[in-house]
Amino acid sequence: MPSIFGDLFDRPDLSSRIATEVAAGRPLLLYGTGDGADKTAAWLASFGVFPDGVFVSPAHARGQSFRGFPVCTPDEALARWGNPLILLCFASSRPDVIAGIETLARRAELLIPDFPVADETLFDLPFVRANRDAIEAAYHLFADERSREVYSSLLSYKLSGELAPLLASAEPGYDPFSLLPTGAFRRTLDGGAYDGDTARALLDASPGIAEIVCVEPDERNYRHLLAYRDRETRAAITPRQVALSDAPGTASLFASGNRNSTMFRPSYTARKEEVEVTTVDRLLDGTPVDFIKLDVEGAEAAALRGAEQTLSRCRPALLISAYHRSEDLFSLPLLVSNLCPRARLYLRRRRSLPAWDVDLIAVPEN
Repeated sequence: MPSIFGDLFDRPDLSSRIATEVAAGRPLLLYGTGDGADKTAAWLASFGVFPDGVFVSPAHARGQSFRGFPVCTPDEALARWGNPLILLCFASSRPDVIAGIETLARRAELLIPDFPVADETLFDLPFVRANRDAIEAAYHLFADERSREVYSSLLSYKLSGELAPLLASAEPGYDPFSLLPTGAFRRTLDGGAYDGDTARALLDASPGIAEIVCVEPDERNYRHLLAYRDRETRAAITPRQVALSDAPGTASLFASGNRNSTMFRPSYTARKEEVEVTTVDRLLDGTPVDFIKLDVEGAEAAALRGAEQTLSRCRPALLISAYHRSEDLFSLPLLVSNLCPRARLYLRRRRSLPAWDVDLIAVPEN
């Protein structure tokens, strides 16, 4: 099988491309305000580049300012700057928002920086060069051609910031349970259970489940999970207010009361909570499971290491979020392959911007 890199190392990555365009006099605009735009502006400043203006969608332009710039609409921005380079500074999975971004990208060049959710390590050319062997090794682990296409498209997007490979990596109408043997599930573990949304979808797909152990450290989310437990009649819901890692203890959780609570990313909108930390092995204490989902905001690798005995003994199917850290795209497939050597690995992604909602799926061999 040929190398996945091709002429990759002969092309500039996103930061180099932006620096070259700005040095040549091209206007640089931020599309969006808030945390995403702040992060983008700080990243640009780290290599000596500064935006020329900011715009938002017409529905959100109310004469406000952001970082000293008057906030305008897309039409106003294109009329003023003519041929700008646009950086998207927010995330969305809404079809109407994505369609609007596609329309804008046909009017002007639009790029989408990829910032990791859980740390500050960027997926740039130096990072790829440093991890070249691991990136290529992971590519050869996948069980089908579509997974390899998703992987290659994500690699291309992360380095270039281009919209086309990002959209090519996604599956419109994607069902995360479509590749899993859901009919065989009887007892499962949901790591990062939020308010029970995955549990509800899992029970729709797998009516034979008797129990779902739902793990959620955020206090506000946990209260919603308890309310869901009391409503659910199809299976026993067992909530546990702990965080998952590779060793027991305590940790600080930046609790946002939504899906984004994490131990790794301070936020002025989140409150700091001390939470109990445990491992999957200790939590289950020998209880068999058929399926484990882990969407734990950057702790996926640690949680997998803390599940080594369970993975060996029970050989469950896995659904692992593989996008919170830059290395997750390749390090998590390598880790799962090591812990579950007889599993078939797949990579799929929901349609969203930027490269979030990447699922690593492991299906045990019969």
